[in-house]
Amino acid sequence: MPSSKPSCLKNPKPLFFILPLITILICGCGFKEEQLYSKDEAERKFVQICKDEYNWDVNTKLIGNTFWIYIPYQQDILQFKINRFPQISKFAVASLKGNFLNKTLYFEYQIAPLVKSEEDKGFTNALVDKVNEDFYHLLNVIYRVYFNAQQQPEFYVIVIADITNGIEIIYTIYNDDLKKAYNDAIASEEYYKRILQDIRGSPTIINDKTGRHLTYNKIDLGQFLAQQIVQRIRIKFLGGDSELLKVTQEKISDEILKIISYCLGAYEFQDFSMVILEDLSTGNQITKDPSSLYP
Repeated sequence: MPSSKPSCLKNPKPLFFILPLITILICGCGFKEEQLYSKDEAERKFVQICKDEYNWDVNTKLIGNTFWIYIPYQQDILQFKINRFPQISKFAVASLKGNFLNKTLYFEYQIAPLVKSEEDKGFTNALVDKVNEDFYHLLNVIYRVYFNAQQQPEFYVIVIADITNGIEIIYTIYNDDLKKAYNDAIASEEYYKRILQDIRGSPTIINDKTGRHLTYNKIDLGQFLAQQIVQRIRIKFLGGDSELLKVTQEKISDEILKIISYCLGAYEFQDFSMVILEDLSTGNQITKDPSSLYP
């Protein structure tokens, strides 16, 4: 999924499509360890379980509040599947970016209603079944180790790389969201929207077994929410939402503001001074302060 945050790749070539809902059957029963791990012990235990139980040669880095996990595959990680629940988009999203800087959430977009919807092709992209299953097991290893750590990361960045073809998928997960998913505190559809998904291709990924092409950084909650809002906007306008059928060009900003207000409210995020929307199609700019988003 395209992202306007600082790139994790060196000169990447983005692939512009959105993954469908990942099937994540999370079950913590019987997995929790008894021991409370220190920071170093937790990382060693995580790598050990991955190797001993799943034969994964994972590479990890803890950067501040963010735990990076790199898993290389010498095989395809994506496949085409029949789309059993087709959604015909009524909008074209030509440009969409978000950023958080100096306590300002800034979004620019070029979104317009389509005169005629594109024909549904009947297929979609999905993770290869084996990789999808590995992703599920990886989340359970995180649960077993880091939910019993003395200090838990605030974010997990999971990079699944096809090092044969030079494709990778980057998932960014907020620790509190993962906890809520395990405790059934949020619906699966809502949890899906909270996981950032970024799909990229680059020659630097090919034959990279250790993740040396990545630029590792810690994740800022404000920037994470800016990118999640962008993802939610894209899902909303490209997902065939029936509520948008009567939305005109002039009302697109209202729908975006609803998404912003919902997302910031869901995380109870208040560490910002203003929100700026810029419609590239009309040149109009809207500025909102926190009080106008939370009446």
